[in-house]
Amino acid sequence: MASISSRCVLCLRVGLPMTREHIFARWLVSRVHGARLVPSTMSTSQPPWSSAPLRISRETAQVCAECNAGWMSGLEVSFRRTIFARPRVGALHAPERTTLSRWFAKTAVLLAHARGSELGAAAHRAEIVSGMPDDLEVFVARHRRPRQHLDFAVELRTDRSADAQRAHSVVVLVDDLVGHVAVHGTLKSRHGTKLWPLRTHALRWENLPVITSLLAG
Repeated sequence: MASISSRCVLCLRVGLPMTREHIFARWLVSRVHGARLVPSTMSTSQPPWSSAPLRISRETAQVCAECNAGWMSGLEVSFRRTIFARPRVGALHAPERTTLSRWFAKTAVLLAHARGSELGAAAHRAEIVSGMPDDLEVFVARHRRPRQHLDFAVELRTDRSADAQRAHSVVVLVDDLVGHVAVHGTLKSRHGTKLWPLRTHALRWENLPVITSLLAG
């Protein structure tokens, strides 16, 4: 059901038909059997106004119909082909790294927004429509024997200058792949291998670092 709202969270345009969509697509929830899962790290993932855990499959965000049916739809297709390719070995080429970075960034921005916060600067937000926001970076790793194959955590910090909470970083787990998204210079090597910005060195699936916890404390 579409409605008219003030501004799209992603493209920041105003006056467009809006849709409230699930942040994690139905195909993904079904693929990882995640219909009944809740975030494993409730202290960072649960909205401050919520008294009960919300299922991951029911996380929603409001975006414009053009974003939803356009680039976001195409990104879901590319992400599905990339992350569930089997066997997952060999080089991670630039187009695949871009796909993963954009999907993790898009998802992270929406999860932060769903908690009344923001990840990154609004001035760069609309860059995600055709690429990656200039102020965000993405690290990637593999999770050893995760308890569930769909999970996330939003780490909030108080911005005293704005008297509000902002997202320090967002981590998303899909299958056994973990993506950490944050503003440039925030993350460290313990969060994995830098996926974005693109680097010239070769990156291979089988060489991704392995972590044992969703949050790299």
